Amino acid sequence: MRTIVLGLMLLAGVEGAALACSCIPPGAPEQSRGFAREALQGVTAIVEAEAISDYRPGGPGEEVRVLRTLFGSAPPTIRLERSEHASSASCDLLLGKGERKVLMLTPAEGGTYRMQSLCSDYLTSERYLPILLEEAGWTSKAGERAERCGGGISAPA
Repeated sequence: MRTIVLGLMLLAGVEGAALACSCIPPGAPEQSRGFAREALQGVTAIVEAEAISDYRPGGPGEEVRVLRTLFGSAPPTIRLERSEHASSASCDLLLGKGERKVLMLTPAEGGTYRMQSLCSDYLTSERYLPILLEEAGWTSKAGERAERCGGGISAPA
């Protein structure tokens, strides 16, 4: 009986793990150039933003205030596009009210924007941001800009 219960628990764990988001960890920043180029497809802006609302399942996506534009252009306030059941299990990056984050933005339907997934979020971290900005088109001041902006530091309010 104990074996059957253990087997069922193991199966339940495997199913849960199969539903989780899994990403390959990045190498050194210089090795991320190809992935940065791929992640930038369709991106019109890289911004440092603060969430001014939370995501509600079935509701609209978070509303964010653009604090600083690092690349491209974006309106001062934007709404993020979300599927009905966005979650970290499906690699969606969810923001909490007051959280600050560097976002790669792509225009979506109805005036909303898509942002990066959990799998490409590392590109906005302090370590990788200079490479991302260089690949987006910044050449001489990408590193300086990234250092001044603080990278992809998330700070809940």
